Amino acid sequence: MAFEYGSDTLGIKKPFKFEGFVLTIRGLIVTIIGVVALFAVKDLVNDGEKTAAWLSLGMGILLLSNGILATGRGLFKVMRFYVGRGVPASLARNVGKSESHVKEPFVAYGDKNIEQMMMGRKNTTFVEPDGWLARMLHTLMPRLLFMPYPIRNLAQKLGSGMIYSLLAFLCFGLAWFSGSTGLTDISNTPVLDWLSILLAVYLFIVWSQRRSPLQRLLCGTVQSAGSKGIVLMVAFSILAPVILSYIHHDVTPLPELPISAGSYVIFITVLAAVATAYGLFLTFLRAKLANPKTDVSEFRTNWQESIHPQEIFINFENIVMANRRYKEIPNRVYRDFDARLVEQGSNDKGKFSGEMVQETQPVFKALPITPLFKLLRIIGTCAGESLLAVAAIMFYFAIEPVTQITSDIIPAINALAYPMILWVFGQIISNSARVYWSEMHFESLLVYFQCHGTYSESKVSTGTGIHDSTRSENVVVRSSLTPWILTSRLVTSCFAESGSNNLEYYRRILELHKADDDLDKITSEMREFLGNRETIASVNQKDLASASTIYQVNEETRSNKNNVGGQIANEIPRERIEGETERNDINLDGDNSLDSGLDVK
Repeated sequence: MAFEYGSDTLGIKKPFKFEGFVLTIRGLIVTIIGVVALFAVKDLVNDGEKTAAWLSLGMGILLLSNGILATGRGLFKVMRFYVGRGVPASLARNVGKSESHVKEPFVAYGDKNIEQMMMGRKNTTFVEPDGWLARMLHTLMPRLLFMPYPIRNLAQKLGSGMIYSLLAFLCFGLAWFSGSTGLTDISNTPVLDWLSILLAVYLFIVWSQRRSPLQRLLCGTVQSAGSKGIVLMVAFSILAPVILSYIHHDVTPLPELPISAGSYVIFITVLAAVATAYGLFLTFLRAKLANPKTDVSEFRTNWQESIHPQEIFINFENIVMANRRYKEIPNRVYRDFDARLVEQGSNDKGKFSGEMVQETQPVFKALPITPLFKLLRIIGTCAGESLLAVAAIMFYFAIEPVTQITSDIIPAINALAYPMILWVFGQIISNSARVYWSEMHFESLLVYFQCHGTYSESKVSTGTGIHDSTRSENVVVRSSLTPWILTSRLVTSCFAESGSNNLEYYRRILELHKADDDLDKITSEMREFLGNRETIASVNQKDLASASTIYQVNEETRSNKNNVGGQIANEIPRERIEGETERNDINLDGDNSLDSGLDVK
C-alpha cells in the first residue's frame, strides 16, 4: 500500500526506537571488528602467514557485511515511521469506491467470515491447535489459544524445541541404557562418544531452525507441531546404537574422538532453557491481558413507512455510517449494498432485500502492558544483541586457533563452535523480543446491516380546485421493512515492521464487545430520517410567491373585464336608451304584446 499523506495524522508512534538504537550499537561494534580483521590481512601477509591472512580476509568480509546490515536495519528502525491514512490493513477486501485502486494482499478474512462471526457470536480467529505437541503446549497454557498468530507460532517453536531437546536426552539415555545392560554391544567402544556428538549436532540443528525473525507467513496461519518428528527421533535412537555397533564390529572400527561433546550439549541446553523460559514467560504475561469476548449488539424490528427501499440503504451508507468516520477517513466497506428489487405480479408491487458490512477507521489503542512486561522486552533486546556482539568478537579471535588446526584440532573446534551457538541463541532471544515490540492494537466499530421487505406503489394527487389551483401528483411507495442491525466494538491486532509496508501485516480480530450506545444512535438517526419524510410534496416560499403573483394577475384580469363592460355601456347615447325605455314601458302597459312592441323601431 502506498503512503497516503493527510494533514490530520492517526497519532501512531514508532514502536522500534529502542530496539533500533540497540541494534545500531551492535552493528557498529561488528562493523569495527570486521574492519580490524581486514586491516590485519596486510600484516599477516608480510609475516608469511597466508592461511591466517585468508581466514582474516574471509572473516572480515563476513563480519563487515553483517555489521553494515545490522547498522542499516537499526538506523531504519530509529528513523521516521511513515503512517498514511490508509493503515492498517483491512480485515477483508475493501470494496469502497475511494479505495478501489488499493491492492491489499494481506487480508485475513472475507466478508462472509465477518458476517458469520457477527451472526454466530463467534471468533474464527482462534483456530484449533494442529498437532500433538501444539495441543500439549496449549493444554499447559490454555490462554495461548487467544493470542495472535505470530505469538502462538513463537511459543510453539520454543516449546517444541525444548520438547525435542528433552526427547533427544531421553533417546540418548535409552541408547546408553541398552548399551550398559548388554542389549547392544557398545561397551568398551567409542559408540557413546559418537552418539554424544550426534546429540550435540542434533540440538544445534533443532535450535538453529528456531531463529527465524518475524515473517508475514507466520502472521497468516498457525503452524502445526505434530508427533512426526518424535516418531523419527525414537526410531533413530533405537537404530543409531545398533548401526554404529555394527559398523564398529563388522565394517571398520570407529576412531576415538579427540573431543568430548558434553560441554557443547550442556552449553546448548542452558541457553535453550534460558531462551525458552524468556519467550514463554513473555507469552504468559501477554496472555493474561487477553479478553476474548464475542459480544454483539443487535436490533430487529418491523417498520411500515412511505419510502422507497433504495433510499433506506442510501441513507444508511451516506448519512448514518458517514457520521461515524474517524478524522473524515472513509469507512472500510466489506460488502456494499445492493437493494435487489423484485417485482411480483405487477409493476406497482414487489419485494426487496439488501446487506451491508462496514468497519470504521481503526483507531490506535495502546496495549495495556505491565511494567514487568516492558522491562522484559528491554532485557531481551539487550541480551540478544549482546550475545550477537560477543559472538562476533569470538569469531574474530577464532582466526588464530583455526590456522593451527593441523597441529591442535580441539582449540580450533571450540573457537568456532561456541560463537556459532551464541549467535544462534542471540538471534532467538532478539527475535522473540521483536515480536512483542511489533504488536499493535486497534479499535473500531463493525456494523452489519440487513433489510428485507415488500413495497407497493400508489398515486396521490393534491391541490385540485375549480379555479386556478396549484396541483401536486406523487407516486407514493409504501414499504413494509424488517431491518436487522448488528454492531460490535472490535479490538484487532497486527504486527508492524520498519519500511514502506510497515502496517500491512494481517490484522486479526481478538475481541468483540457490545456497542449498545452506537446501536442506539444509529437507530435514532434512522428513525429521524423516516419521521421527516413527506408523502405529499410541499410548497416552499418561492412557490408561494409565484402562486400569489399568478393569483394577482388573474384578479386584475377579471377586474379589467368588468371595467371594459362598463365603458361600453357608457358609450351608448342617452337619448337612445331613454327612447328604448319609453317604448318598453308603452309595450308593457298597453294591450300590444312585448314582441310587437319590440318590432317598433
